[in-house]
Amino acid sequence: MSSTESTERKTTRTIEKVVMSFMYLLFGAMFLGVALSGETAGFFVVVPIAALSIGLTKWGIKWQNDRYVRSAKNVDDIEILSEEIKQLKKRIEELENK
Repeated sequence: MSSTESTERKTTRTIEKVVMSFMYLLFGAMFLGVALSGETAGFFVVVPIAALSIGLTKWGIKWQNDRYVRSAKNVDDIEILSEEIKQLKKRIEELENK
């Protein structure tokens, strides 16, 4: 059985790959456009924007994904504790019936 944590980890990795691929493609197209236009001054605008955007996006996605995975791990832990509580209740009922 797959845990909620492992499922969430796979999902967030896939989303991260898709978003970052889009970002690299977008800024790659911008670099190509500036290079083909012949206006090298455009690089002074595109490079800082790309560096800032890609860096912040990568950090933000990683931070958010870590939160999702921790939350999913907590759900798994709660399910385990819930099952243990059910077993303890059953044992207590058996002892009370003796």
